[in-house]
Amino acid sequence: MTSGESKNPAEVYDEYFGPAMFTPSAGPLMEQAGPSAGQRVIDLACGSGVVTEMIANAVGSDGSVVGLDFSGPMLAVGRAKQISSAPIEWVESDAAAIPFPDASFDLAVCQHGVQFFPDPLKCATEVKRVLKPGGRFAFTVWADVSEHPLLEVMFRSISERLSVPYEAASKPFTFGPLSSLTALLSDAGYREVREETRSFEATFPASDRWAQLTVMGAAAALPAFRDLSDADRNALMPGVASDAADVITKYTRGENVVFKMTSHYATGIV
Repeated sequence: MTSGESKNPAEVYDEYFGPAMFTPSAGPLMEQAGPSAGQRVIDLACGSGVVTEMIANAVGSDGSVVGLDFSGPMLAVGRAKQISSAPIEWVESDAAAIPFPDASFDLAVCQHGVQFFPDPLKCATEVKRVLKPGGRFAFTVWADVSEHPLLEVMFRSISERLSVPYEAASKPFTFGPLSSLTALLSDAGYREVREETRSFEATFPASDRWAQLTVMGAAAALPAFRDLSDADRNALMPGVASDAADVITKYTRGENVVFKMTSHYATGIV
């Protein structure tokens, strides 16, 4: 990406974060979920549709996919992709109140969305309701922010400059340890719960504008940005870039910023 200011945050999120973070982390999620031809699948907190498209390719024209998210702008980016490998319904809704009948789906997936749910147990129970007997729920969350030093510096800067709690600024990385995933699925009544942790190298382009683009894209997902105007968000970027400059340099390789990212994965059966 060579520019970001002309795009809205959801577009930047998809174009910038998608290839660097969400496509690589989706591989293990797909392995655990195991979508197959003809299945009906719901992708919770689907965002701009990175995993939705992968699921559609796996289930094919005999299957179908629902991409559910509370963000209209994110869903608009997903719809614009015009994925044709399977029928897709894009639904703007809360994951705690899924607008489908009991036993509607063979499989449910959620990539890096559970940590945003106000009540994860309520959502996991709601997912169980809409899964058919024997259906699977597979989800992933990022490991703690302390395992991502560059992002930790960014979030601390954002927290201080917006005068919001650090936990609010670092929300994507606050779900907890691997055992928290197992506890969630077990408490919601799932069986055959499995878990694992996987890491990969995230490669972001435009090292000279990494901080600015990261702030721009994060505005699509972080609650801490929800009430900021475009002008306020743009005014925040130079200060965050300055605060993180030394650490960005540490992770710069040529024109890219490259660092390890770690995710926790879990699955359970209804």
